[in-house]
Amino acid sequence: MKIVLIGDSIRMAYQPLVAKKCDADEVWGPAANCRHSLWALDHFQQWVADQEPDVLHVNFGIHDAVPQPDGEHQILLPQYCVCLRRFIAKVKALGKTKMIWATTTPLYVAEPEKPMAKWQVREQAEIKEFNAAALEIVKSEGLPVNDLHDVIIRNDFSKCLKEDGCHMTEFGNEVLSDAVHKAIAALT
Repeated sequence: MKIVLIGDSIRMAYQPLVAKKCDADEVWGPAANCRHSLWALDHFQQWVADQEPDVLHVNFGIHDAVPQPDGEHQILLPQYCVCLRRFIAKVKALGKTKMIWATTTPLYVAEPEKPMAKWQVREQAEIKEFNAAALEIVKSEGLPVNDLHDVIIRNDFSKCLKEDGCHMTEFGNEVLSDAVHKAIAALT
């Protein structure tokens, strides 16, 4: 079975662990950071269709939601929704590929003067809103959801996240790879 993982730097970090856990399967992901939804859509042929996956695990959203220097999101929420719908339509057109949607992991404001457990969610990133919009779309499409956001919260974000408030520690990558492996196993 061929498994393709699409996602940003969060995916890049947990992918080698997923590959070990899915040792009887071929696990592939782009060497590049898949960044945001429009970037993933633009590279669909190369990263998905050409790979002919049996299972496709997808998570993008951090790059979409994080505000740019002008205060706007890189990809506005309506654009994000359009990209996600188009991405799903392309997956469905492949026929045999089963897609799993993963929610975007949380972002926190790095506050070095405070213990990490007291850091605040980066509200301006609107991860909650982007996740809610994506969940509405993927559920209406009947796709399984891997709630990576909840995985980080349940496993104590202060143990999962590095000091940047975004990327994962070894423990965080381990819990994410467990969740991804479990979601893939549930489809096969």
